[in-house]
Parts: sequence; structure tokens; C-alpha cells
Amino acid sequence: MLYAVILAGGSGTRLWPESRQSLAKQFLSFETNRTMLESTVRRLNSLIPIEQIRTLTGQSMIELIEKSLPNLPKDHILAEPAARNTAPCIGWAAVKLFKNDPDATMIVLPSDHVIQPDDVFCNTLRFAVDLVEELPQRLVTLGIKPTFPSTSYGYIQRNRNSPLESPVTEKWKNLTTAFNVVRFHEKPPLEKALEFLKSGNFGWNAGIFVWKAKTILELINRFEPEIGEHLNTIANVIGTDQEQIVTERIFPMMKKISIDFAVMERAETIIMLEACFSWDDVGTWCSLDRLYAEQHDQDGNLAVGSKILTINSSNCIVRCNDPNHLFALLGIENVIIVQTPDATLIARKDCEESVREIIEKLKKQNRNEYL
Repeated sequence: MLYAVILAGGSGTRLWPESRQSLAKQFLSFETNRTMLESTVRRLNSLIPIEQIRTLTGQSMIELIEKSLPNLPKDHILAEPAARNTAPCIGWAAVKLFKNDPDATMIVLPSDHVIQPDDVFCNTLRFAVDLVEELPQRLVTLGIKPTFPSTSYGYIQRNRNSPLESPVTEKWKNLTTAFNVVRFHEKPPLEKALEFLKSGNFGWNAGIFVWKAKTILELINRFEPEIGEHLNTIANVIGTDQEQIVTERIFPMMKKISIDFAVMERAETIIMLEACFSWDDVGTWCSLDRLYAEQHDQDGNLAVGSKILTINSSNCIVRCNDPNHLFALLGIENVIIVQTPDATLIARKDCEESVREIIEKLKKQNRNEYL
């Protein structure tokens, strides 16, 4: 059976002051009045029923997920006893799925991306699932075609000269192409990102994966045997009255490591499908320029959720969840303004990557009410 495992932890510090410890990025709304998490689940409607969806999150976000996804069974919200990065939590989801369905196929995806159109995205996932069913040892990932030399994304290097050929790729040839992966690359410096972009052999790593639960567990046991041993301990008590006690004891013992470092950078049989849908991870406030590209005024200014009046101002972004609030901009350019009831961010666009420094300074000053 096919399952979706949605990663719904983290905080999105670069989207402060809207994104906080108590309101992580995936609970913000951008496309519609729905949260990004809601949009992620709705996007999968034609592919996976709600009964086959699991969310991975932190203990503090359980109520937010219940509110955002009222139809999701409460026991499908997997709340980590401790934050250990993506390899342990994905492994945990895999052992729970495998225990009940040894042939389970997992789609693992983030909860906080904007993707359109839904039908093309779901068909790409169907392609990926078919590839895994054709050869269960495969790991399939989706690569986003780079549009600029980003230093904020990891990259996937593909074997462009040798696209994968099989009955499945023939079936989906009118959708997109499958390539063998050469290797994964971490977030590069600008010079290297420019090189990647120019070569045409790289995709951005969107963190969207498809594999058999059995396969990913075998690879975790192979590459990170200590994590594998802990997962096996949890697996042995799933469905018993000891499950929660053992999980809460064992989970914090696991090594903090991402699934990319633990498995993807080491495994051999990895396939990349080049995404043929639009994608944005809404990683910074400048993402709004892309999401609302058609709503800019003649000077490149953008207002999202509020009103704007500009004089001699250009290329500014204003974000506020009060449609009656007016921002009057006079003689400024390339500035981001984000207003919430208790905090306002004003920053140059070229400083957007440094918003997390505000978080660090607030922590040092113990101004926790703004975190």
C-alpha cells in the first residue's frame, strides 16, 4: 500500500516575525487561507487518502496539526520525543509502517512547500512509485530544475547523458525523464552554484523521496547501524503497551543526522525525476516576489494581506494579515516589511538570509516573548 509521510517539524526562522516557536512555518498561509500543511495534504487528495497519511512533528506542534488537519486520525500524528533530525524520524515512521504493512511504499515530503499544479505533481509521484514497484531497491527523489545559482539549496547531480530506460519510463515518457544520480551535494558557495547551474546536470534537492519502507530500513541499518539497532528495539514493541515507554526512552538516544547524510549520499541505486511542476520552498520573505509575481505594481512593489501606497519607492515587499492596514512607503527601495501584532521586521532584501541572526540576538537577550 502507498503512504505519505509529511515532515511537519522545524520553525522556519527566516520567516520571523510570523514564524515562531509556537507557530512554525508550515502553519502559515500563503497561497490561500489554508495553511501550507493543509495545502500539502489537499495536494495529495487524488493519490493518497487521509487514512494513509502520517505526519512527523515535534511534541509542541500536536495541537496545531490537529487544528490544521481535523480529519487526520490522531494516532497518525507521530510526535518525536526529541528532535533528532530526519534520519531517525523517517526511520521511525518506516518501522511503524513496515510493522503493519511489510510491502509499504513511502512518499516522504516536506509540509511547507508551494507546488503547482497538483495533478502534475501527483503524476510525477505516480511515476516515482512505479519506478519503486519495478525495482524495490530503488530510492527515487525529485529534482527541481535550478533557475538561479542558489546557495540555500542542496543539489543533486544526475547522469544527464544516460537517462534511465525501462517499461516504466516508457509509460511516463511524455511527463518527464528519469536519471541515475551521480551524487548529492550540500549547499554550495556561490562560485560552485554558478558552476552547477551552467552545467545543466544538477537539480535542487527538494527533500521529496519515494521508497519501500523495507528498503530505507535496510539502508539505515547498513550505513547507520546504531540508529538501526535503536529502531529495531522500537519495532519489537510496536502495538504493545510498552511502545510509548520504549519509544520515549530510545528515541533520544539516536544520533542527530539527516536522511541525506545518513543514506542518500551513500546509497547506490538512486533515481532522480526532473520536476515538471512549479516549486518554491518559501524559505525567505523574498519568496513572495515569486509567489505573487503578477501582483506587483509598476515599480515592482508588492503588498500581501494589506494595502500599500508608494511614492518614489520600488521593489519593496509588504506583508501583514490585516487587509485594512495601509503601508505608506516614501523614498525607499529593495526593502522587506513584515508586521505582526507584537513585532515588525524591516530589512533590506539583500539581508534576508540574516533574519535568523535576529532570533539569535533575541535568545541572548532572553526576549523569549518574541520567539
